[in-house]
Amino acid sequence: FDYANDHWAPAAKKFGALTTDPPLSALGHRQAKETADYLVKTIGKVNGSGTAPNPIAKVMVSPYLRVIQTACPTSDAFGVLLSIEYGLSEAHATPGNVLPSPEERFAYFPHVDPTYQSLHQVESTPGFTCPKTGHPCEAFAGHYTKRMRKFAEKIEEHHQGETIVCFSHAASVALIAALLKCSMRELKFAACGVYELERINNGQWRMVNNGDINAHVSETSPTTYPWGFSEKHFKEVDGGRYYGESEGVDLDYFVPFS
Repeated sequence: FDYANDHWAPAAKKFGALTTDPPLSALGHRQAKETADYLVKTIGKVNGSGTAPNPIAKVMVSPYLRVIQTACPTSDAFGVLLSIEYGLSEAHATPGNVLPSPEERFAYFPHVDPTYQSLHQVESTPGFTCPKTGHPCEAFAGHYTKRMRKFAEKIEEHHQGETIVCFSHAASVALIAALLKCSMRELKFAACGVYELERINNGQWRMVNNGDINAHVSETSPTTYPWGFSEKHFKEVDGGRYYGESEGVDLDYFVPFS
């Protein structure tokens, strides 16, 4: 919504709203419904029926409003509650009570499961604050990338043999690289793009569908584009730390773990 409406961020700041937690735009809502329809078709095919009951074990979502709203049509389509997962949080995530809790989200989004316990908790990086809000935050991109590796391991541990759907942000293309144990150089995430990964018998993950395009949606905003990491995200200049290179984090960070 903030990309499509320039007036929103100043107004949000004026009235005390969290500027890093904008709602979904009207176009975003249409894309969310089209994405849910696409998932019903693709996951239904995997399970042998386009109307297979609850083929999804879990729908995990970032705690941010726009992501919860994007996931609601999928929750409706499969009859699966949304599990707010802090491991999927946005870049520059601000731990603590900055965002509404799952219980508070449930008051307005009954799709949310307020009893779900997040697999991962984000930690702020000493000396780092969110550039938009000033709240203590996790350093981007170095510590964010490390978080994706830890979260990938937890997915494998807790959801072995299950079909799960994750809704997150463009930077979570790092999670794709963490699971595939590949470079981030060629990976990009389109708006409402869908990455589909498959793992058989605890073997290596393989990519079934690339999320760098979003052909399943009928319209894309001119203000959005497929996003990916570049070397600049890990370079540390002007005395900066934790962007990545001082801790050995770069575009090929996940390759040695293969």
